[in-house]
Amino acid sequence: MQTSHSPWITRLFARAGLDLTPFYIPVKRLRGDLIGEPAHLVVAIVAIVCQVIAEAPHSIGLILLVVATALRAPALIPSWKQMFAETWVKLLLLWIIWTGISIAWSPDRAMGFHHWTVLKFFLFLPCLWPLSRHWRWLLAGVLLAGIILQAIQFAGACGATYNGKTLKTGFLHESSTGIWDAITFSCWIFLAVAAGWTSMLLCIPFSIFAAIGVIWANQRVSIYGLAVEILIANIVLVMAVRGWIKRMLIRLVLSCIIITGVYLIFGDTLTSKFERLADQTKQSLTGEGVAEERMAMWGMTLTAWKQNQIIGCGNGGYKITTAPIDAPFVDAIDIHSYDAPHSTYLMILLENGIVGLALFLSWTAIFFFRAFRRVQSDPIRIGAFGGAVIWFVAASVDTYHIRTYFLVIGVIMIALASMSLPTKASTD
Repeated sequence: MQTSHSPWITRLFARAGLDLTPFYIPVKRLRGDLIGEPAHLVVAIVAIVCQVIAEAPHSIGLILLVVATALRAPALIPSWKQMFAETWVKLLLLWIIWTGISIAWSPDRAMGFHHWTVLKFFLFLPCLWPLSRHWRWLLAGVLLAGIILQAIQFAGACGATYNGKTLKTGFLHESSTGIWDAITFSCWIFLAVAAGWTSMLLCIPFSIFAAIGVIWANQRVSIYGLAVEILIANIVLVMAVRGWIKRMLIRLVLSCIIITGVYLIFGDTLTSKFERLADQTKQSLTGEGVAEERMAMWGMTLTAWKQNQIIGCGNGGYKITTAPIDAPFVDAIDIHSYDAPHSTYLMILLENGIVGLALFLSWTAIFFFRAFRRVQSDPIRIGAFGGAVIWFVAASVDTYHIRTYFLVIGVIMIALASMSLPTKASTD
């Protein structure tokens, strides 16, 4: 609890909902806690920021967070008991276990094991869960990561290079960049309308920066996810919290104003990007180009799934299982050359069968119910709820559970959307 005797900077940040107390007042450590909660929080924020930079920091961030969490393990047991008591977490564990078991009958066990190890990024869940009373700081870490990513994008757009290559080549993946941009844009817009005019004036510049990042990423999957999220998240706000209809309308107006403003500032450069996006959308509606590839891969995947509908072909078996199935060449590209069908849900169906997909959809549904209840109690949680919506929607048109740079942002938003609300005692 902030008091009049707290340092002025502590009181200033407290007005924005950020509690600096752990960094100024000695925190009594529990037995078995070797580093303390403030250090754990700092490492968690650093780990989140590392996820947007490059491959090495991407993995190092998770390792540092796991080590920091392990050093506090005895003190975190009550928090973990609470987490594992959640029904959706139990179903998530069953899905991960079933995915691992399916390697036993996979025609490519090495690939199956490789894909299964990617799920280690779900470790973010038990590592972040004990920090629930610092939820706003964790969200701030996500927004900081987005700002760093968008600064790199902006510098690259302005001609910055490294070793003769554009800065864009340093990203983990263009699509994951677009997802980070879309999620941070959504969060900034929600924060802009969550409090008063001061909050709005502070958040709008960052919203504009994030909108520029979304446009420059030029990824249809992120725009698709953002559009669906805006619809769903606003409906959730109206259903969950009274008095948010006005704020919802303000958010929609702000979104339109920001996108229009970005368009006017960037002029011809942005116009060409919109024209390219319009052409790609037209191709999607007419079944040409990328959409045609997707449809061909999905049809091939469903055909292969019929060979073993209940338990699937086994984790990692996609490429070998679909190899004998005739598939058309799309723009002279053999779709058999891909190692995934560009749909998380269809790949789970093929490799893990009806059992695997049922487990995945079950924990997802219960998770969103839990996240909805969190929004009812604390409306600001809608930022993380919306981020999770973007990830799950985008996962329908790309393979997110076997790529670390796709999976990690989803797990972070899942953790933030579902973690428990701090009690009054824990905030005093």
